[in-house]
Amino acid sequence: MLDHLDQRLRKLIEEKNWMKLTRVQEMSFEPISNGYNTLVIAPTGYGKTEAALLPILNRMLKEDVKPVTVIYITPLKALINDLLYRIDWWASRLGFLVNRKHGEVPQKEKNLRLKRIPHIIVTTPEGLEIDLDWASRFREHYKNVKWVVVDEIHELINSKRGTQLSILLERLKYFIGYDFQRIGLSATVSDEDKVAQFLFGSSERKMKIIRLNDTRNFEIKINKLGNDNSFALWKSAAEKINQLIEKPTLVFTNSRFSTERLHEELEKLGNKEIYVHHSSVSRDLKNLAEGELRNGNAKAVVCTKTLELGIHVGDIKKVIMLRPPTSVSSFLQRLGRSGHIVHGVPKGEIICFYDFDVLESLALYLSAKDGKMEKPFIDDGLDVVAREIVGMILQNQKMSIEEIFNIIRGTYIYRNLELSKLLDLVNYLVKNNIIKIEENYLKLGQGFFKIWRFNRDAKNSWGKDFSEFFSLINNDETFSLKHNGITVGEIDAVYVYKHVRANDIIRISGKFWKVLRINMHKNTIDVTPANEGEGEIPIWKGENMSKSPLIVNYIRKIMENFNEYYLTMNEIMDKNSKESIIKIFENYRKLGLKIPSRDVILVENKEDEWLYTVVIDERISNTLSHILLYLVTKKYTLNASSRSSIYGFSIKGTPVDLFKDIINMNDRKIIKIILRSILRSPLYIATLKEIQPSFGKISKINTKEDKFLIKEALRQTIKRYFTIKKTLEFIRRVREGKIKIVYTENAGSLREAIFAHAQIRPWLSDLNLTIYQALKGGAYTVNELSEILGISAKSLENKLKQLRRNNNKYKVTSFIDVDSRETRWCLYEDFIDIVKSEEYYSSFSPLNNNEIFAVDLKSGDNQVEILLKPYDLINNPEEILRKIPFNNIEEAKVREAIDTSYQFLQKYYHVGKDIIVYLLLNAIAYLQSLKYS
Repeated sequence: MLDHLDQRLRKLIEEKNWMKLTRVQEMSFEPISNGYNTLVIAPTGYGKTEAALLPILNRMLKEDVKPVTVIYITPLKALINDLLYRIDWWASRLGFLVNRKHGEVPQKEKNLRLKRIPHIIVTTPEGLEIDLDWASRFREHYKNVKWVVVDEIHELINSKRGTQLSILLERLKYFIGYDFQRIGLSATVSDEDKVAQFLFGSSERKMKIIRLNDTRNFEIKINKLGNDNSFALWKSAAEKINQLIEKPTLVFTNSRFSTERLHEELEKLGNKEIYVHHSSVSRDLKNLAEGELRNGNAKAVVCTKTLELGIHVGDIKKVIMLRPPTSVSSFLQRLGRSGHIVHGVPKGEIICFYDFDVLESLALYLSAKDGKMEKPFIDDGLDVVAREIVGMILQNQKMSIEEIFNIIRGTYIYRNLELSKLLDLVNYLVKNNIIKIEENYLKLGQGFFKIWRFNRDAKNSWGKDFSEFFSLINNDETFSLKHNGITVGEIDAVYVYKHVRANDIIRISGKFWKVLRINMHKNTIDVTPANEGEGEIPIWKGENMSKSPLIVNYIRKIMENFNEYYLTMNEIMDKNSKESIIKIFENYRKLGLKIPSRDVILVENKEDEWLYTVVIDERISNTLSHILLYLVTKKYTLNASSRSSIYGFSIKGTPVDLFKDIINMNDRKIIKIILRSILRSPLYIATLKEIQPSFGKISKINTKEDKFLIKEALRQTIKRYFTIKKTLEFIRRVREGKIKIVYTENAGSLREAIFAHAQIRPWLSDLNLTIYQALKGGAYTVNELSEILGISAKSLENKLKQLRRNNNKYKVTSFIDVDSRETRWCLYEDFIDIVKSEEYYSSFSPLNNNEIFAVDLKSGDNQVEILLKPYDLINNPEEILRKIPFNNIEEAKVREAIDTSYQFLQKYYHVGKDIIVYLLLNAIAYLQSLKYS
């Protein structure tokens, strides 16, 4: 293979002291040299970067290339510096200039690339987006591009950044007018054809997939902490990790909160050489952590997935995972950070808090050993298309629908996008003034720079920083906790939507705080100091991210073939871990119950919470728990909550087993409830908040005007977190008896895995607006509104009584429907129109205008009694109003002036002088209808 290389390249290989190329470099050389679009798949540490680079440099030496000729794209800014050094080592010695582009590159360096145009630019998807959209001078040099290399493509394909990149590559092809060569580098993936199609898009070049089937052995040890007390766990975890660390070690956690919490405990043990690395840490602190690892000074770095990818941080001796990760791919990625050389053996430890952590760790190990991995999750969100439409307009000043449609359809993701769907999207963007249509061309609208601002200020806190427009990284929006205006901490927004409500107690940085109010639009939570006590929500419990269906499958295998895996357990588990798994099985044997694997649901009612224990796909569990949550809020109370996990689901707030009701429903009704339940799910709210800026919507969502946005947010939420098809199949199997329901007083040890998840509550913070929109233009009974909104009649009536007090646009009032003798509620602003409508004519038309009635009116300490006839109200209302000395009437009581044996009474509360005449007519019409009937 070396014979085919230019002499100058061969000298550099000799300088590296390489005797030969690695296997993956040899396998990749010919297809890349021959111009094939190539996907290279090999484990970490096998030299994939050089596998792409060497044949490209060889071609560059032979051809007359002009800068920029190569774009090298990587998912992480942190990888760029490492790659720049690695690529520059080769390129600079061959006379080629290499440059980098990302958000944290100094302005001086950015300016320099315009003076000395690089042959190779190393950037991120966001860097390419900025160059195409905004860098009008520099992007002209992209017309010389011949090769695009995408590194770590397995990381990009599962996110909106990957979707963004796939469109950017099609835009680049359209801009250049040349079908450049595409090369993808990836660690192990489960669906290589899909990854290849995703990368290659509309390219018509021949393609080749290079896979190095070199299964790497790895060493793993599963450890279980002996203490299950929530507060003692962190101390125990730190002590155990401190014993296991071999300098240098990476310690992975599943959330930023856990990273900080563990680091705090490790520092208490006197550790000075342990650093933190996660998405909220400043770039300087991240650089410090990475640098200290490379220099061999760091004992350990506690991190989240930010260090999962191939940032070169020296020779990592060991990887420790605090609790098992949520997928096999993440498990292998983390483990692969150690033994980061060809034929190196990754070495790791998993620290388990709970018995079910041990079960999941064993499932991850077995799945990885069997070579099973998750299939790519490709995000086809239309918010990405919306951003790219605007990006194309920024680049070209104007674009036709046909041009945009052809570019978007060139991607694998949107290859089946219908023109009608694109037109719906364009019309919605026009409606929001993000773009406009002139002479059949799309141009930038005035609303764009109102949202995406160069200079944000306090007056426009709802606006977005202009630099954020180019990025589709989900920055894990946070809520600031404020006490007397001072920030005392931060919590992830999704956690707030799912779990936190007014009056809850939260522990932040060792202190307890009571939640006073949540301001969704400012992303702040007002808190006040609280004493330690019941009701505290452990924040780290909210990190229960969705777990891979592969973990579910292997847990079932372990449960159904326990003896088969016993020897494996001896090899990889400590004493506590083995005992914890045996304990699970022993527990069910003693209870005389079948372990709830796949064909048995154990049902238990514990402290007003119904538990349904069964090993299940988490998206099915999520869907079922949301159905139950909807039914409870509709039938019983808004003070309801649910839990969902791979071990089952639960519901709190119902006196009866509502799962029975679900089983007896037809599929159409179940689907209807699923959709309604998701629309009030915290997960839907989080998705809606994430995508609405892309569509130019910052203000409150209107159910009539924003149907396109609501429908898209609902679609994305379902795809990400729920499954309608599999849930219907699960319910059908229960209905047919293939999955048996067993009622018990003790559902066994796996129920604790359900309790380990923080409760999810319906997000109804804008209930006032919801009621307002439902009432608009009509008059409804509480039961009718309950059916429309899916909220229990009792809770709804309490809310309506609150709203009739409010002196704002949400203010409501009620009257008696004389024909049905029911109380109807309507908006205060609509009341006069309803009075004058034919539908309710009889409700405001007394049967006898000459009867005398007594009216008692009260406001604070003021009270007045008026005697009147309906005739007076109809013909001389001004005279009646003059007798009322106050504008706001807290209580109005109407009765016949003459006491009779069948005395009737009607009351109204919190009404204004402006409508009292009509309500008095309503009371009299109602009392007369009762009397004469």
